[in-house]
Amino acid sequence: MLVSPWFTWISGASAAVLGFAAVFWLTSPAPPPPGVAILASATVSDATGLMAAVQTAGLRGSPDVKGAIEGLKRIDNERVTIKGWAVDKNASSSPLTIVAFAGGPNVLTTVTSGPHKDVAQMFGLSDTAARSVSFEAGFTCSKGQNLIVVAVTPDRTYSQFRSLVCP
Repeated sequence: MLVSPWFTWISGASAAVLGFAAVFWLTSPAPPPPGVAILASATVSDATGLMAAVQTAGLRGSPDVKGAIEGLKRIDNERVTIKGWAVDKNASSSPLTIVAFAGGPNVLTTVTSGPHKDVAQMFGLSDTAARSVSFEAGFTCSKGQNLIVVAVTPDRTYSQFRSLVCP
């Protein structure tokens, strides 16, 4: 009779641990496209630095990668939010990775994850592709710092957004 309660407790604890591990594994974010980690570890403060970083990361520019920053707003003395969209006109529905540098260091690495109806219509995207076009995130940025933002595709192409200055 003493074995049964211990066995029940051990079995229940094991099931809980295995269930947690399975959920964690299934919901973990997808690994970034090749080259993004190399790019994100670079220091980029101007166009020359960006060119060196993308060459080191093995990325190539593409006119098919389009995007725009629709909003850049200061939250407090240290943080800002950025909102925009990015799309690869000739690719599948895979999300694009957005990488931002403020005054040199990488301050943001995120992925497109939301819909943007106007962009989907403008580029004639499928319903699946249209689900992963927009992005919004916060990061640390001092007033007046040069902000360089790029979008990277899973097939190692990229495009730079227009130059910005942190508000």
